[in-house]
Amino acid sequence: MSYSGATIVAAPNEFKVPYTTHVPISKVQFSKECNQRLLAVSGWDGTVHIYAVGPVGQIEEKRFYFHGKSVLACTFAGYNKVASGGLDQIVRLVDIDSGRETNLGTHAMPVRCMEYSSQSGLIVSGGWDSQIKLWDARSYAAAQVASASGRVYALDVNKDMVLVGTKERKIHIFDIRRMDTPIQTRESPLKYQTRAVAFFPKADAFVVSSIEGRVAVEYVDQAPEEQKKKYAFKCHRGKDTDGTELIYPVNALAFHPKHGTFATGGSDSMVNIWDPFNRKRIIQLHKFETTIASLSFNEDGTQLAIASSYCYESEVDPVPLPPNTITIRAITETESRPK
Repeated sequence: MSYSGATIVAAPNEFKVPYTTHVPISKVQFSKECNQRLLAVSGWDGTVHIYAVGPVGQIEEKRFYFHGKSVLACTFAGYNKVASGGLDQIVRLVDIDSGRETNLGTHAMPVRCMEYSSQSGLIVSGGWDSQIKLWDARSYAAAQVASASGRVYALDVNKDMVLVGTKERKIHIFDIRRMDTPIQTRESPLKYQTRAVAFFPKADAFVVSSIEGRVAVEYVDQAPEEQKKKYAFKCHRGKDTDGTELIYPVNALAFHPKHGTFATGGSDSMVNIWDPFNRKRIIQLHKFETTIASLSFNEDGTQLAIASSYCYESEVDPVPLPPNTITIRAITETESRPK
């Protein structure tokens, strides 16, 4: 992956979401429904906030609700519902308009990841109990249960496929219509702990990120000619004052819905947008307040939600602790289209 030609941009078109600065953020996600500019935010204080996002500077809180403990994951589940889960082990579904809350069920350990399949109407949750569970957002019922090889650390859903990354660096691909056994299991091409996984928009390939400052591009089709295309690259690295290389975890991945380019966010407080087809970095945004914990493009790719939240990864915590912020960045075609 080449860094040549990348442009560092100093925030000409950004605004902050009015989020409580002392609350660490676990996830941000834009609704994928057409023309519905909603943003969900889950926090370590046990809250989930839903915001309506308009043009630059316009934002309104639509709803918020509480879990008993920290919320680690949230996802929109269709047009007017949001699901969430966390340390209370409960998978909760909330109607955004009415406020109706339904506990769909539980995991035996904390819920770490959650995504929604619009094709099947199913919520997919992954937990530290090594379970992947499917929940029907329309009938408010449990659908299927599958076992992973270890604690679920990362998850994505696209079409009929569920992509799972585990503590043991295993990558599983399931068919959502039949979850009894993975259709593929492979070891992560990266040497250290998996932080995030994400499908390409066409679901023909996916990316994996890890704590070692690297990202791998993998192809679903296991035919030799397809597997020749895969590659990995270093990113989110820097130099200390004495010249020592600094390596930062890559915590967040988000694909542009139209162009198939993707953003990465790291513990170096940086966001990059990459062209995976030409293996180039398109743009590097300015440095944010602290670690990038989560990223999400809106449904047409014109906005990127950036959660900057200190994750206590330093040996000595800074004093004072940096504020937790959510930034909405306007994204242009030049910043997101393959070169």
